[in-house]
Amino acid sequence: MTNVNGTRIERLDEAADKIVATSSLSTELFALVDELNAQPDLGRALTDPALEAEGRDKLAGALLGKRLSGPTVDFVVQALALDWASGREFTSGLGRQAIRIALRSTDADQVRTELNVVRETLATHDELRVAMAGHTAGEEARAKLVDQLLGDKVDPVTAMLVGRAVRDGEHVQDALWSCMELASQVLGRILARVTVARPLPAYQMAELGEQLRRLYGQPVDMAEHVDPSVLGGVRVELGDDVIDGTVATKLSEAQRELA
Repeated sequence: MTNVNGTRIERLDEAADKIVATSSLSTELFALVDELNAQPDLGRALTDPALEAEGRDKLAGALLGKRLSGPTVDFVVQALALDWASGREFTSGLGRQAIRIALRSTDADQVRTELNVVRETLATHDELRVAMAGHTAGEEARAKLVDQLLGDKVDPVTAMLVGRAVRDGEHVQDALWSCMELASQVLGRILARVTVARPLPAYQMAELGEQLRRLYGQPVDMAEHVDPSVLGGVRVELGDDVIDGTVATKLSEAQRELA
C-alpha cells in the first residue's frame, strides 16, 4: 500500500468515525461494494479524474440517489472527494468502511472474539475448512452452511462478516483475520496472533499482553492460535513484526548452526 493510499484510508477512517454507525448504513455500503465489484465500469465512472468534484458529486447523486439513503450517498460523496487512483481502490476503501461501520454499530470486542473462534474451528476441522473454502460447495451452499453453524448463536455482525468472508473461498481465514484487525482498530487497539503448543493460562496471556502494550505503546488484543507443531514456547505476530520464541524455531536454528 502506497503512502498516498494510506493517507486516503486514514482520512476516510476519520470521516467515517464522525458519522453515526448503523447497521443500515453498513448494509447499504456492502450492497454498493457488491455492485461496484460486479460493474467495474461504474467505479471507474465515479472516480474519473477528468471530472471536477462538483460533477462527480452530481454523478454519484444521479446514479445512487434512488437506491441508497441520504446518509449513505453523503458518505459516498465524502469518499469520492479523496480522489482515488482507480475504481478498484475506491471500492476496496468502501468495503473497509462497511466492515468498520458494522463493527462500530455493535460490540466489536465480542465480534472479534467470535471471529477468532470461527478461525480456530476452521483451522482444526479439515472437512469444514474445505467446505468453507468452496472446493465442494457453491456460494449458496456455503452461505447455508454458515447459517447452520452460527445461526443466532453469535452477534448478527459476526454471522454477516463470516458469510461475506466465505465468498473469498480459499482466503476465508485471511478475510476473517482482516475483520478481526479492524475490530481491534475501531476499539483503539492492535491485534496480535499468539501461536502456542497448548492454551496459555489466563495470567500468562495477561502478562504477555502487558509486555506488548509497553513495547508498542497501546493496548493489544490477543488472538490465541494452538498449533502442536511448535512443540513449546510462544510465537507472536503483530502486523509485520514476528517475535518467535518457539522450541521448533530454536531447534531449527541449532540445526543450522551445527550443519
